Amino acid sequence: MKRIYSILFALVMLCGTASAQYPYQMYDYELSLVKENIASTAGFKVFKVWSFSRSRGDITNEINMANAIHGLLFKGLAASDEGYQGNVPALVPDGYESHREYFDLFFGSGEFKQFIQLTSRGAQQAGDVIKVGRKYKVGLLVQVNLNALRKRLEKDGIIGSAKNIFRR
Repeated sequence: MKRIYSILFALVMLCGTASAQYPYQMYDYELSLVKENIASTAGFKVFKVWSFSRSRGDITNEINMANAIHGLLFKGLAASDEGYQGNVPALVPDGYESHREYFDLFFGSGEFKQFIQLTSRGAQQAGDVIKVGRKYKVGLLVQVNLNALRKRLEKDGIIGSAKNIFRR
């Protein structure tokens, strides 16, 4: 009996340390381009991030912002309609695991926040909260400084410089 309690205690401690890396839940999301004609500064990308959760209150602006950066880094942003901003390929196509320690620190410490801004000061618009089955889908319009994010990843050695593509 004592052994069972020891094993259960070890599992609880293991789960606690795994969840301590991220103080919030993230990575259940979709990205979509906005159809409205929103002016963005050169080097910035404006799009909507949709995060999913069983409880509406669990999805904060910070979770949406982390999901937006995560999406640009590992999934990219596809333009489904002609004339809307264009595609953005994944900045780190090798995935999260290729530089796990770096990205654990990047997201866990909140460093990602310096590359993203909430448009409309984070206020939700009509239709930004949708009940889908047993989950809520919460949308937020964001603007990401894609150039600065790319330069940071190049500087930290996570991705190669675009200048090196044409050099042989």
